[in-house]
Amino acid sequence: MRKFPILTIIALAFFATACQTIPDYPVQPYISYGSAYFKELPQTDYIYLSINFKDGDGDLGLNSEDIALLDSADLYNIFPVLFRKVGDKYEEFKIVSYSGRFPRLRESAQSGPIEGTLQYKLGSLNFFNEDSSIVKIRVSIRDRAGHVSNTIETAPFPVVYK
Repeated sequence: MRKFPILTIIALAFFATACQTIPDYPVQPYISYGSAYFKELPQTDYIYLSINFKDGDGDLGLNSEDIALLDSADLYNIFPVLFRKVGDKYEEFKIVSYSGRFPRLRESAQSGPIEGTLQYKLGSLNFFNEDSSIVKIRVSIRDRAGHVSNTIETAPFPVVYK
């Protein structure tokens, strides 16, 4: 008598998970703001950036084989631009480029929708010569097919040296 309810529960759980709908996202990546904050460390200071992503075919990120096949102009897949508050305006901090790479978010060759959160950090020996500031970041990403995401901007946050 006890086997029937357990088998029923297992069958219901199976059917509930089997009936999930697959999201229908465009092949162009879409990103939204997660968070951004500064952390002062003894050797290198970092700004930690978190962005949420959705991509219809899941071709986000680069591995070593991808990099070997790319032109030097395509080596990067994340493009953060740092802005520093000066007076009542934000000015682009052009001294350093923070463009970089993030690894493949799905290693298999399987194509299909993917979503999640991407963590990226911008490093510096000292941002703004250790002059505390309010900053924000404008960022976009690119997938392996060359589709560029929308561009987002973080909320302003402090870079404070103690």
